[in-house]
Amino acid sequence: MIMSMTGFGRGETARDGNKATVELTSVNSRYFESQLRLPRELSSLEPRFREILAGSFSRGKISCVLAWEPAPGAGGRVSLNEQMAAMYQEIFRRIKEKLNLPGEVAVADFVGLPEILTFEPEQPDSKLVYEIAEQALVQAAATLKEMRRAEGEKIHQDLSHRLSLIIETIARVERESEGNVEAYRQKLQARIKELFGESGYDPQRLAEEVAYLAERSDITEECVRLRIHAEHFRDALESAEPVGRRLNFLMQEMNREANTIGSKAGSAEISSLAVTIKEELEKIREQIQNVE
Repeated sequence: MIMSMTGFGRGETARDGNKATVELTSVNSRYFESQLRLPRELSSLEPRFREILAGSFSRGKISCVLAWEPAPGAGGRVSLNEQMAAMYQEIFRRIKEKLNLPGEVAVADFVGLPEILTFEPEQPDSKLVYEIAEQALVQAAATLKEMRRAEGEKIHQDLSHRLSLIIETIARVERESEGNVEAYRQKLQARIKELFGESGYDPQRLAEEVAYLAERSDITEECVRLRIHAEHFRDALESAEPVGRRLNFLMQEMNREANTIGSKAGSAEISSLAVTIKEELEKIREQIQNVE
């Protein structure tokens, strides 16, 4: 069953008061791409996260966001950014002198200023962090894959329906083309008789013209190849492997044959049927851009 490339997945794992939440968003892409947003203190997880995602998906641009909540009451330490505090003190001094303000700069003036004090929570054992975060990612990947599978099933149904319409239309083209040459011969003969009378034309020349038309307008091979490509397309839809690129190639081949049929059409009816086939192929093309 084919898989879509769009979807959303979420996973959450908690242990010993620590909690990791992973959200995955997937959109179309010609290849596999992963974009990660991890807390700075967990940046070392990035290689492992990319490995898990690459092993779970073959195509699609996947955005991954990891949120980490340490256990309540976890220890840590407060750090003073002395350089930043000195910069603020100098700014306060210059403001006081320039505006001739009274008073002195106090410690309370620094409280709440950006980047003066930073709290660094105590990190739990790195092995525990990795296990919790990885489990959350695996859960998110599983839910994303299920959403992509469900969306792929809908695409499968639509593609199968359109493929059946194309195959039915090919059969109509073949039936319509069977009498084209004879109809053209009769029409050409009647027109010549109208212009030159019974003895004013060469039957041999007429036969040659009809033979030339038959060769130029014969679409048997195109119909056969188009049907073969359609059957290969149908087989690919049932494959358990990612087939997005293969479907795209087969769609291009089918479109090429449909264009040739349209250009060689010997009647308005066949031209109309060729247009119908190309319309369905365009809808298929749009759909398979989302197939993994």
